[in-house]
Amino acid sequence: MNVNAFLIENQWLVRLALSVLLLAVFVAGRRMVTLRLRGQTDVLDADRRRRVFYARTAFNAALAGGMVLIWLGHLQNVLFSLTAVTVAVVVATKELLMCISGFVLRTGASSFSVGDWIEVNGIRGEVSDYNLLTTTLLEITPPRRGHAYTGNVVVIPNSLFLSHPVRGERLSEHFVQHPFVVSVDAGADAEAAAGWLQQRAEAACADFAAQAERVSARVKRTLTVDVHGPAPAVSVATSDNAKIAFQVQLFCPAKQAATLETQLTRAFLSAVAAGKFGPATVD
Repeated sequence: MNVNAFLIENQWLVRLALSVLLLAVFVAGRRMVTLRLRGQTDVLDADRRRRVFYARTAFNAALAGGMVLIWLGHLQNVLFSLTAVTVAVVVATKELLMCISGFVLRTGASSFSVGDWIEVNGIRGEVSDYNLLTTTLLEITPPRRGHAYTGNVVVIPNSLFLSHPVRGERLSEHFVQHPFVVSVDAGADAEAAAGWLQQRAEAACADFAAQAERVSARVKRTLTVDVHGPAPAVSVATSDNAKIAFQVQLFCPAKQAATLETQLTRAFLSAVAAGKFGPATVD
C-alpha cells in the first residue's frame, strides 16, 4: 500500500494520532512542572498557589493552541457548516456566554487575582483558580468567626459577576478589619470600661503595630481614602435588650483575629465580673 496515498486519504487519523501524542506530552509536562512548583509541602501558601495556577494555565493555553493548529482545516469546514444554526446555538448557550462575559469583566476590571479574598452573593473565600467559565474559592468563615478556612472548595460560575458585586476583603499583607461586640448589663461605668478596653486592645496589638502602620499607609495611598486603622477603636452603644454594647474594631493579621477577640473578651468579662467598673458616679 502507498503510505503517502493512505495518509492523504486518512488525514483525520493522522490528526487524531498527533492530538493524542500532543495531549500526552502536555499532560506529562504540566504534571512535572506542577510537582516541582509544589515541592514537598502539602499545604500551599497563596504565592505558591499563584505560581502553580499560572503554570497550569500556560500549559492549557499551549495545548489549546496546538490542537487548533492540528485541526484547523477541519475546524474551518465545521464553522462554515454551522452558519445556519448560529442563532440556535447562541440561545442554547446563554449561560455559557454569560460565564465568558463574566470572565471578560473580571479581566478587564482586574477585580481580583489568585490569592485575593472576595465575597460574591454571600459566598466568601480565597481565590485559588479561575478560568473562562468558573472561579474556584477556598471557603473562609465570616469575620465574626475568625477568617479561618473551612476546608470546603466552592466553584462558582463567572456569570455571577454580571449580576452581583464583587467585594474584595483582604488588605495588604494579610491584614483585615476585624469588628466584634461585647455586651454587659447596664449599670457599669461605660466610660471607664471603654477606656480599659481601649488600653488592652492597644497592648494586644502592640506586637504588630509598626507593620500595621505601614500597611495602613500603603492602603490609604492605593485607595486614596481614609480607612480605619491602624490603632484599635472602641465605641459604646446600647443593644435592643437594654445592655451596654462595646464595639471594638481591630486592624490586625487575619490569622490572629479570632485569638485577639477571644483574649480581649475574656479579659474584659473577667474585669466586669470582678467589679472593676462600678456604677458611674454623678457629681
